[in-house]
Amino acid sequence: MDKNLEILKELFWDYKWNSVLEKLDSPFVIARVLEIGDEDQVRTLIKEIGDDKIIDFLKKYGKRMLSKISYNFWCHFYGISD
Repeated sequence: MDKNLEILKELFWDYKWNSVLEKLDSPFVIARVLEIGDEDQVRTLIKEIGDDKIIDFLKKYGKRMLSKISYNFWCHFYGISD
């Protein structure tokens, strides 16, 4: 396991950490990191799963899984039009 991923652990206090690690690219994990993660946590997730997975998440699930403010921010960040 990449030690850098430990930075994400505090965001998933209510889940078994190993189950989170097994599904880093799941919509649930991506949503939580984009919604409440800090800059370092977001960078760590992007480094691990890649921008394409984040963009795919935003297009498929972002509108219903993120707050309106977060969704708009990340769409703007990635240049996705609603």
